[in-house]
Amino acid sequence: MVETPAGTSYIVLDGEDRVVHVSPDLREPLGRWVGHVLWDHLPEAKSVYGPCFTEARSTGHTVESVVFYAGRVKRLVAIPAEDGLAVHVERLAELDVTNLGTLAKSLRQIEAALGARGLAQLDPPAHESRQAPP
Repeated sequence: MVETPAGTSYIVLDGEDRVVHVSPDLREPLGRWVGHVLWDHLPEAKSVYGPCFTEARSTGHTVESVVFYAGRVKRLVAIPAEDGLAVHVERLAELDVTNLGTLAKSLRQIEAALGARGLAQLDPPAHESRQAPP
């Protein structure tokens, strides 16, 4: 079972990805999205977040994914329910372009966040082949 940290922000989506509820800490930035399809407000995010949502719905199991979108690294935990999907969101790192120093620091933080999570999610190595690909 995937654990979600206490205090993690979350949204609840219906079966058509319409926002039906947002956590209190997201009411100001996302509260106006309630009743709207998420992708109407974040169309480019569908290719990033969508596979996690689809897997959770199709398997009926909680799915965790670490994604990079809009300059932020986030941990998503999609929890399917009969009538929708709860999506917990934890911000792990953010790209800061204030100056070269902050950019370099934020890139190191993003690399660490992706590296720490990515090691457990790597695909197994491919079998060696001496044949050229078709």
